[in-house]
Amino acid sequence: MPSPIITGGTVTVELDVGFGDGFTLDDAQQGVLDNTTFVLDGVDQFAEITVQAISFFRGKKSVLDSIAPGRVTIIAQDPTRAFDPYNKASIYYDETDDTPGLSPLRQIKISRNSDVIFRGRVVNFTYDYVGPKRIPTVTIIGADDLFILSNSFISAFTPSAELSSARLTTILDLAVVGWPAGARDITTGTTTLGNYAVAEGTNALQYLRQIDEAERGRLFIRASDGDIVFEPRIGNTLSAPSVTFSDDGTNTPYREVFVDFSVDTVLNRVTVQRTGGTAQTATDPTSIAAYFTQAETITGSLLSTDAQALTLADYLLSGDPEPRFSGVTTFFGALTTAQKNAVALVDIGDTISVKRTFTTGSPLTVTEELSVEGIEHQIDLRGETVTFYTAPTDIVYEFELDDAVFGILDSNNVLAA
Repeated sequence: MPSPIITGGTVTVELDVGFGDGFTLDDAQQGVLDNTTFVLDGVDQFAEITVQAISFFRGKKSVLDSIAPGRVTIIAQDPTRAFDPYNKASIYYDETDDTPGLSPLRQIKISRNSDVIFRGRVVNFTYDYVGPKRIPTVTIIGADDLFILSNSFISAFTPSAELSSARLTTILDLAVVGWPAGARDITTGTTTLGNYAVAEGTNALQYLRQIDEAERGRLFIRASDGDIVFEPRIGNTLSAPSVTFSDDGTNTPYREVFVDFSVDTVLNRVTVQRTGGTAQTATDPTSIAAYFTQAETITGSLLSTDAQALTLADYLLSGDPEPRFSGVTTFFGALTTAQKNAVALVDIGDTISVKRTFTTGSPLTVTEELSVEGIEHQIDLRGETVTFYTAPTDIVYEFELDDAVFGILDSNNVLAA
């Protein structure tokens, strides 16, 4: 049954019990991805389950991190042995093929007030009997569908030189990957990748990481519909925060804001070498004199030319450590219903604003608009907490005719798309 989480909303956890037309890896009946009978985004029979706690993370904590499948952990007690894989009397047991209905790689959905906030597949059940008289506990580990790509391997082939977005499409179209065309949201990339041979047995997710490394955009599974999303190299962002956080009572309150001000944010020497190309290095001599050499080297890049490799090296240069808000945490118990609903729908790539006020010093307020790169939810009977991991972004504002501030077309004010 759906679980009313204190101060959070109605959270529903649903698991595919094995019926319908949804693809399930290695399943005798539903393990054939043929785009007609069993499909990756098919309709399955979902059962609602009651749980004690949920935690999940999607995206990245830093823009320089590699993409990885989103992960969820669900903890539930099981007094009726409904989850017990040995219990053939379970309401979830699939008698059609004599298997537990709640088995690994079944689909999983977590919704809040009917809005899906995590979507993926079960990768592991840990069932703990803990003695004859105690209620068994089950821990369910799940992952979003990037996990499917991490278990797919590409046959040898040589792609054409093409945009990063086209290369992603090429990989997803391969029969061994078979990602449905209707489950993609791919924006045109900014870089061209070379026609370098792909070795036999290359891991599909690892190759997608190389595409992402060359483009430096975003690649993730969208929670609401399960689509794979590809966004091009991050540049200017039109000011339009999904949520505005503040600590002065004027907007959405937060519990904690994190500040990153360390040498780890400095890159003053970046070398990028494409496959078969000459290493291209960008440096910031002033930064090196002040902070010593903080270097990053990328080899085997899929970029098609040395010029593009140098452009990427320049793009990655970050010569000075600057304080920035690297994350913000909010507790749903402190939010209004409207604020809860807005926070719950923030996704990777959205922009949020964070304001911090002070009683001494100068300035007395600091406000930053930030891009969301990672999302972490902690949900239990005490309530729901959400942490957004953020990155700085170059904010521009929509041009407004005759406005004294926004009525000048320049690097800060632009015509809306």
